[in-house]
Order: sequence, then C-alpha cells, then structure tokens
Amino acid sequence: MDMIELEKLGIETSRLGFGCMRFPIGEDGEIDEVKASAMLDRAYEAGITYYDTAYVYHNQKSEGFMAKCLSKYPRDSYTIATKLPAMLVQSLEDAKRIFEDQLVRLNTDHIDFYLLHGMNINAFNLFVEKGILAYCEEMKAAGKIKYFGFSFHDVYDSFETIIKYRDWDFCQIQLNYVDINEQAGLKGYHLAEQLNIPLMIMEPIKGGSLSILPEEIEKEFRAVNQSDSLSTLALRWVGSYMNNKVILSGMTTMEQLEENIKTFSGLEPLSEAEFNAVDAMRKKIREKVNNG
Repeated sequence: MDMIELEKLGIETSRLGFGCMRFPIGEDGEIDEVKASAMLDRAYEAGITYYDTAYVYHNQKSEGFMAKCLSKYPRDSYTIATKLPAMLVQSLEDAKRIFEDQLVRLNTDHIDFYLLHGMNINAFNLFVEKGILAYCEEMKAAGKIKYFGFSFHDVYDSFETIIKYRDWDFCQIQLNYVDINEQAGLKGYHLAEQLNIPLMIMEPIKGGSLSILPEEIEKEFRAVNQSDSLSTLALRWVGSYMNNKVILSGMTTMEQLEENIKTFSGLEPLSEAEFNAVDAMRKKIREKVNNG
C-alpha cells in the first residue's frame, strides 16, 4: 500500500482512504455487517490506515460499526476521521452533545482527523458566531482532537474565505477530472497547496459515474492505455497532484476494494499523453452533460 508523508502534521498515512459512507447493505437497508466487516479486515490487512466516516452516514450507524470492526487492532495503527454535521448543528450545545456522542460511538478518547462537515459560507459563519469553531479548537488543545479541518461544499470564493480564516491542519474537497471548476476545484487545490494545507479528496470517481463511460469517450483513453480501468484512471488523475494526500473511495464491494488496493500499490502519475486524453474526455463529457 502506498504511504505518504503529511509533512505539516509530521505523520504518515495510506494514500488510499476507506470511505465509510457506502458500506454494502442488506435488503432491510441496514449495513450488511458480514460483508462490510470482511472488507474492513481486508483493507487493514492491505495497509489502509485512514478510515473516513461521519455522524450521519448509514443512518448514524457508520461510526459505531466501523469502530467495532477496527477495535481488534491496535488503536495507534490506524486513524479515524469523522465529522461534525453542519446540517444538524444550530448551537454550541448541539456541537458539544454530538462530539461527546461520537467519542462514545467510536469507543475512543480522541479523534485523529475531525472535520466541520459540509461547510458552506453560511454554515461556517454560524459555527464562528456560535463559538463552535472555538469549541473544536478547545477540544484539540485538550487532546481529544488531533488534527482539525473541514469538508467543503460551496463555491470557490467561499472556499477561499474559509481556508484563509485560520491555519487548518487539513481540509477535504470534492475533486475529479470532470469537476475541475466546480466547488473548490483545481483553483482551490492550488490555493491549499500554496497555504501548505494538505488535502483529502472525496468523489474522485464522481460517485462511480466515471467508472463507465460511452464508447466514444472511453476511446480517447484507450488510444494511450489499454489496461487500466476507467476507475483506476480517475484515481490516478487525482493522485497525480501530490498535495492530494489521501484519496477517499467509498467502496461497496470486495471487488472495488481489491481494484483500489492494486491501484494504490505503486500508483503511477498520469503521463503527458494520458493527461491529454483526459482533457479530450472532459471536453466530450461536458458537451453531453447539461447538469453536473
């Protein structure tokens, strides 16, 4: 498994992060614990050390399930990332209640990577006004949070305001080779790099939609690469930008996990010819799509 240094934080992590939002589910809509626990065991065995969950994932059951599965392993051998949900927090009391609940669910005395979840400028201003940002900083000073950041869903100008507000330990943005001008986009990538803030990347395969493309689009890539899957292409594109430290994948099947393990066991940055092919693919996709 490829590992990468987060120089700012003085730690090393796996380049591939296990996103715990898309565990396999049963007919009842609940997490299929047999399949999902097998996937988490395989991920740990393969060297994945970064596990990303959130308070709201899987009807608020992702955190507890993930913690139960990982509890058999030494706590210092993996890192937990979870999030304070902007959609459920309207007051400092809400934030305190949820954070304490998360420590219980995760069966831990600290959270390695803690994010303000789903930040837009209105939510961020509320978090500042209500003292929620200051509370998280207090929890970091107390050792209950190791690294403090935010995940982002808004336009670039809002991203610039939020990321410059304080010296964040890290932040999480959506980025893939189609959405280079959406939300923070590549412009946001370069700003974070300039500010020395490491990035965690979500939606690198755009929710799986870049894993299957029309033949006339895929042929642009096949002209220069006959072997990699389209999913691997999307992951390699994101991984070619070195400040994208952890690349998250919300995996639902063991087959997806195995393919990603293979991709991140000696990940190769895209060649110039492959970058050119991606540019041509992006143009064709944009010509076909009216709604992002």
